[in-house]
Amino acid sequence: MKQSIKIIICVIGILGAVLSIVFGSYLPLVKSRLFIASLNSASSIKTINDFKKNFDKPFKFYSPVGGEETAKFLSSDILKSISQKEQSEAASRILVDYMEPYLFKNNVRHLIILGQMYSVIWQKSGKEEDFKKAKEYYLKALKIGPKLPTVLYGLLDIERAGGNKEKVKEISETILKYWPEDERIKSLISNI
Repeated sequence: MKQSIKIIICVIGILGAVLSIVFGSYLPLVKSRLFIASLNSASSIKTINDFKKNFDKPFKFYSPVGGEETAKFLSSDILKSISQKEQSEAASRILVDYMEPYLFKNNVRHLIILGQMYSVIWQKSGKEEDFKKAKEYYLKALKIGPKLPTVLYGLLDIERAGGNKEKVKEISETILKYWPEDERIKSLISNI
């Protein structure tokens, strides 16, 4: 009886080790290789459908690890791309619409990137809904990280661009509470 219990425990241990390797190492490795292959073949992309087909491979591949990083790296590249003046509003919007579902809504870095993306689209389009989305994502990031400089300065830039002087003053005062030596913010408040 004791011998069979030892065998069962060993089998369970071996099975646990194999599953740990598969889910902790192998699947993330495959996902990362798919992403690298997608990046390497990005230069041959000619259409939006080509783009989606190319990057759907790593995004749709299941792995318990790697989704956050894949979304972060590609969205950073997309942000650079849409920030270029020659990138059209329509193409920018399609790229952001593609990325948005893959970005984690409880991750400050992802929320900041979404805020930045919608801010760029708003600057291109002038559409109020883009401004609101940019602000919404910065406010979500602010709830998670109320003292993070990137969040506060990003929200300040959005409000300044939107012309909301009360919010600019409020956010500037919050920034000065944490970083009282910021002369640019002091100057900004005195000019409001």
